[in-house]
Amino acid sequence: MKLLTEYLIQTADGPAYRSGNLDGMRHPSVDGKMIRAAGGMRNLINEAEELEKAGLIRAERKNLGMDIVRIHYPVSVIPELCIRAGVEDPRAKQLRWIRAAGKWAGEAKGTFLEPYYDALLQRLEAGQDVKKPDMEDGDFFHCLNRAAVIESPVWRRQFSSEVLHDSKMFEKKYQDKVVTVLEKYSPLSEEGMTADDILRVHGIKTYSQTLEWKGPLVYRIGSGKPIDSSVNLFGTVINAQTLEQAVPIAVPGIRHIILVENKANYESMDFREDTLYIYCHGFFSPKELKFLGALTEITGGNTEYLHWGDMDLGGIRIFLYNQRKLFPGLKPYRMDASAYETAIAQGAGIPMKKEKKEKLQRLDAGDLDGLKECILETGMEIEQEALLLVD
Repeated sequence: MKLLTEYLIQTADGPAYRSGNLDGMRHPSVDGKMIRAAGGMRNLINEAEELEKAGLIRAERKNLGMDIVRIHYPVSVIPELCIRAGVEDPRAKQLRWIRAAGKWAGEAKGTFLEPYYDALLQRLEAGQDVKKPDMEDGDFFHCLNRAAVIESPVWRRQFSSEVLHDSKMFEKKYQDKVVTVLEKYSPLSEEGMTADDILRVHGIKTYSQTLEWKGPLVYRIGSGKPIDSSVNLFGTVINAQTLEQAVPIAVPGIRHIILVENKANYESMDFREDTLYIYCHGFFSPKELKFLGALTEITGGNTEYLHWGDMDLGGIRIFLYNQRKLFPGLKPYRMDASAYETAIAQGAGIPMKKEKKEKLQRLDAGDLDGLKECILETGMEIEQEALLLVD
């Protein structure tokens, strides 16, 4: 075992050495730390003599040469010390990681991941010992790059099988790591999205995606015959495959389109011939946005677009997302200061956590600014389901 040799390598290792900016001599003192790392003074002396004979170090001695008090060696001998110790030279490893990162960056060129790889390469070139991501794990980068260029939605296990040849490996090992990067760098990610939301908007389906509504909406699947959903008084549900092929073609008599965030509230809405209720569930996927976005082309000019959701940070974010991505004329429904104060007076509020309050303070709430100020003033938020009890 080359314990002293390994210690001398570690003494020189650091950002300066890994970045290629360290030269000159090293002069570590023989202290308790070095003695313990070398396996005791006798082992230290024996290994030092061996290295000295090989011309790699110079041992500074005292007591007629009996004791070693300091070791001198040039940085240039570290690669040879690594060979003797049977370990990879830290500088060589850093260069290998830089080449690997450059390769993965090349594959992601032209995608939103370019800034991610630029930042990673900067860290590596500065000599940082990068732990996250694991530079030895090529499968992570394979998953990340693939997630950035998905054109047609795939199921999570299908994605895992295609990329990793294991249907469960992505979910078990890589999903959280990939989501962390997508959350920070992707223009499709919105603050407040869950992991499932983020994967879904990037084309990785984590469950059987469905779209639900109540009301007289007529749609067509491909080139098929029109389907009138008004006969489904208690609601219509279409699955992911249908959603990909379906196109809305008419909304006869519709004067109000209301997005309802929570399932219990959506279920409680009674069928109306002049109203289309759409179950929102959170952040809509690209396929849902495409289908619902077509409604603006077939509704009348006096159609009212409304959103009813939680009176909290998440509810405000979802409203703003739908207003920006789906219906520019979207207005809040039962989410104003008056509705908030009434619900609070009837005991529907729950205390807001400190971290959520800080995020809400920084958020531009737009049309819901009045609601935002009420929430911040009372420190209470209201889940939409609680309004069923108030009602």
